[in-house]
Amino acid sequence: MDWKSIKQIKGLKSISQIGAATAGGNAIAAFFWIYMADFMGQEDYGELGYLLSIAGIASTISILGGQWTMSVYTAKGIQIESSLYFISIITSTISAAVLYFLFENVGISVYVVGLVVFNLFIAEILGKKQYKKYSKIFFSQKIILVTLAIILYYILGVEGVLLAYGISYLVFTSRIISTLKNRDFNFELLRKRFKFWMNNYVYELSSTARNQIDILLIGPLFGFALLGNYFLGLQVLSLFLILPLIIFRYTLPEDSSGSSTKQIKIMAIVASIGLALLGIFVAPEIIPLVLPEYTDVIDLIPLLSIAIIPRTTTAMLMSGFLAKENNKYLVLGNVISISVLVLGILYLPQYFDVVGLAIAYVLGVTAQTIYLIVVHLRITKIQSSNTNQI
Repeated sequence: MDWKSIKQIKGLKSISQIGAATAGGNAIAAFFWIYMADFMGQEDYGELGYLLSIAGIASTISILGGQWTMSVYTAKGIQIESSLYFISIITSTISAAVLYFLFENVGISVYVVGLVVFNLFIAEILGKKQYKKYSKIFFSQKIILVTLAIILYYILGVEGVLLAYGISYLVFTSRIISTLKNRDFNFELLRKRFKFWMNNYVYELSSTARNQIDILLIGPLFGFALLGNYFLGLQVLSLFLILPLIIFRYTLPEDSSGSSTKQIKIMAIVASIGLALLGIFVAPEIIPLVLPEYTDVIDLIPLLSIAIIPRTTTAMLMSGFLAKENNKYLVLGNVISISVLVLGILYLPQYFDVVGLAIAYVLGVTAQTIYLIVVHLRITKIQSSNTNQI
């Protein structure tokens, strides 16, 4: 494929608009986390990762219907925004109150409310294909976060970083308030589409559990110092996953509105192979120079980098399943991934020490990807057979 044909691929302009902010914003956040790893030390860094995992689960529970329900339906022109905002603000406030009672930490409570409204807002903008607007808001949030987090960590410690997150999200609530004022609530739309958004809600709960269960287990089982190394490895991995995140945020609304995204998805999977090689061979040489205290992460990163390929493939498949409102397979995929990951964390370190944690992670995401590929091929074969019969 030559350069001219690449430039003519549908969607590259929109992807560049999403990508500039997503890549820039996530790169800032990732480098900030690497800086904080050195600044905070392994114990505090591990504790912060643990609290973020708890807050992440609470925020997912609070978004009734799931974040991507907003993107799918706004892309289809169904005005469901105000209803989802209203319900999720109530549920997130309840979650924030419960977390404050349990942890007596204002930061984690503000974080949950802020993350819920911000994620819904981003999903709405992407669903409406307002990619320039998304770019400005996403990038701005990261700049606000980094600035506040450094300041508030000096004042409040770990709680200050959580508070900075929450404030950086809540800065944009005025736009959401405007939506609530100018749009009528239509809960009948939610009732009529109960099956899809409930399935999507269960999917996102299972997805969050898959993304956080390792952190929640490693802290109590192996200590926050080791968790700090593992959490740092995930932050490095997140740098390499910026590209598939950009592609997914473009393909979901496009798939939902019936546009073809096949070429873009193939390019993303091919690119993930190159990114994995960078993670395997380059990252382990750089990390010791920057963060010599984190010795365990050097062994973790090469293996964790292998996960870039299955995670990218899963994201591309996930876009198609969500767009067709066919998310039961995604839930099963997450259940498979969680099962493999938990078993791996419990047993593999006995034989492979800290490397066993990375092996468990790779096996978990790979099992999910294999399952989704099999399902996708089966559905494609059935559809092709039905078309030939017609």
